[in-house]
Amino acid sequence: MPFTGSYMRYRIGTDDWRGSTYCQTNTSASDYGTCYDVTDKVYFVQTDTTTYPVGSLPCEKAGNCIRFTTARWTYQFTIADYSAVRKQVLLYFIRSKHFTNVLPLKCGSLLIGTESIYDIDNLFPPVTIASTAIDSRIAAEGRCDVYDPITNSIFRIQPSTNGHRVDMEYYPNVFGTKIIGAFYNALNNNTFFALVAFISFAVEASPMLIMPIDYERYLVFNELKSAVGWAADGVSQYGWNADDIIRVLRELFPDRAWAVFDDRRYMLYLYNLTPDYVPDWLIDKLSPTAMKVLKAPSDASVAEYWLDELNRRNGYNQTPVKTV
Repeated sequence: MPFTGSYMRYRIGTDDWRGSTYCQTNTSASDYGTCYDVTDKVYFVQTDTTTYPVGSLPCEKAGNCIRFTTARWTYQFTIADYSAVRKQVLLYFIRSKHFTNVLPLKCGSLLIGTESIYDIDNLFPPVTIASTAIDSRIAAEGRCDVYDPITNSIFRIQPSTNGHRVDMEYYPNVFGTKIIGAFYNALNNNTFFALVAFISFAVEASPMLIMPIDYERYLVFNELKSAVGWAADGVSQYGWNADDIIRVLRELFPDRAWAVFDDRRYMLYLYNLTPDYVPDWLIDKLSPTAMKVLKAPSDASVAEYWLDELNRRNGYNQTPVKTV
């Protein structure tokens, strides 16, 4: 089975041009619970719901944080999931930058990989945070700016506003069916996390659904899960049969805009869309030989949302800047 390469930018609360995303975690400060230099929503942990009721933190009111009221060892997030359609993903590399006020464990308060290379509930997986080589270098040199030849990983840590900035490059070349990640927290309270990661991977070639959808909502639709996988970019969502994908989408999302690319016919099917809404970068990625409008948009705002959200998730609505 041939593979199709994908390149994704995944973010939680920050972006590549952000210099120091952070939240005020000093409970005595007048701006406690406020988050700064934020894109979308950071993760913020505050378990005291008596003193700080849910919804009362400034970042909650501003809508720029996701608050957790239970301290956990890890805070998990899914980047792509092809397990329901039984497709393999080959994870090539990860380049990430994240901000946190948690002192990193062995340089790694962040984990990203596939479910085949570590158990997300295992505190000492065989990658990123658990390398003996990294431990030895830290002990010998007293710093976290190291290359680990065992896991082919690079870690750098430096002070940032109210915490740390941690950069990681990881070249695993491993197979799985999911790309997953977690912030390592060790049951700490009153902490924040923000992340931007550039992820290169490949999935078994097949028809694909082009529709921005959140992972939590994707999980609700069992019929959709059986037809197509999910990816955070809203583009790299692969299935087995274009006709099945279109049938499911007509039933589940008759009022949403979506597109399906049939890689056998190189046909791009459009629903509640017309070709003028399809961005150039998507045409360059798919190289369709023809487009077919299954339904013209009755409301332009539906098509515009599809386009705007795709651009946002794939970084085409910002002026290009220096990456991490």
